[in-house]
Amino acid sequence: AAFQQTTGLLASCRVSPALLTARHRISPLQKRLYTDEQNKNASGGRVFETTTAQFDKDVLDSDVPTIVDFYAEWCQPCKMLGPLLSKAVEKDGRVNLAKINVDENLDLAGDYKISSLPTVMAFRDGEPVAAFIGMRPPAAISEFVKDIAEGNEVGSAGRSA
Repeated sequence: AAFQQTTGLLASCRVSPALLTARHRISPLQKRLYTDEQNKNASGGRVFETTTAQFDKDVLDSDVPTIVDFYAEWCQPCKMLGPLLSKAVEKDGRVNLAKINVDENLDLAGDYKISSLPTVMAFRDGEPVAAFIGMRPPAAISEFVKDIAEGNEVGSAGRSA
């Protein structure tokens, strides 16, 4: 009876009761992830968080060159670099930016031998093609993004076997 009363109230709001039950409610994160999944390989310019579990799908299998920002919440240079990378990627629109919190994804940081933060690594066709460590001026970051978008290799990168 309580469900029928709730259903009647919801019908007047034109919202499906199934979407509002605790079991079926879509969180903002789920909605963003669903939208990101729909647009995964559509084009560049996306900035998103990823995890070890999603890394292959989000980065290595992407049709779009992807720059990966390995960061930590406590890292002050990371806090300065992150917004600059995001702005450059969104402005260029030909590459994506995946952000990985190394404290929450230690195994992935180990796979790529991340020993200093911030570390930025670019991937194309599932392979690392460029990297840099530490803070860079905005012009250098924009140039890095442009080089990755245009297929130019800069720096060095690698993953352990």
